[in-house]
Amino acid sequence: MKPLAAFYDQLRLKPFRWDIQRNDEQSGSGDGVYWTASLAPPLWKAEVGLFPVNLRHAEKASALIRSLSGGTPFLFRSSAIPGPLQDPTGALLGDASVTVSAVNDGQISLAGLPGSAGYTDSAFALAEWPEDDAARIGVSLTATGSYGLSVGDKLQITSAATGKTAFVEVAEDVSAGAGGTTGLFDVFPAPPAYVAAGDAVTLIKPACPCILVPGSFNAGTASGNIVSDISFSIIQKRNV
Repeated sequence: MKPLAAFYDQLRLKPFRWDIQRNDEQSGSGDGVYWTASLAPPLWKAEVGLFPVNLRHAEKASALIRSLSGGTPFLFRSSAIPGPLQDPTGALLGDASVTVSAVNDGQISLAGLPGSAGYTDSAFALAEWPEDDAARIGVSLTATGSYGLSVGDKLQITSAATGKTAFVEVAEDVSAGAGGTTGLFDVFPAPPAYVAAGDAVTLIKPACPCILVPGSFNAGTASGNIVSDISFSIIQKRNV
């Protein structure tokens, strides 16, 4: 699978949004009762466009995109989602090694997050000591909030056992306890069966394994030395 540096980082991409392709079937009866069933797990997808570039950069981008024919998987991410909503640059996360702590029926918990982010101090006046005239000052320490994840944050999970990559989003707000571990929380889609405790979790620049949708590549239109409207579609490739 091509890493970010081999494909994504080479393109001058416009911001884009992840969407979902659901693989559901629906049927109904004459009395207005409907049934739905999921035939396959939902897949992430996106419509991707490049900023206008000169002819030389357009040729390079086109060559990179064409090389992905045949279902070659690659990692791809959205520049609009560099990291968690509460820590987009990873300044609070630092060099923490985040892992899956537990998995249970569409929920996961994480370990290795920063616990309490520190303390705030506030000073207050004490009554004068009776033996002298000095004013005494007291200081109170209050633990600041622990590391939090918000609905919509994306997680890249790398299986320690298989090397496969899962891509999910946080479906409910959650915060780590003092020890850096969260409780179980909902994610979407449900984690694949290979996700297990101890798997590494990427919070900063999380990426999804994708393939190029066949026939979706548009080489753009040239006007002088500038090429505009280069675009293509991607869809998640599972189990890689």
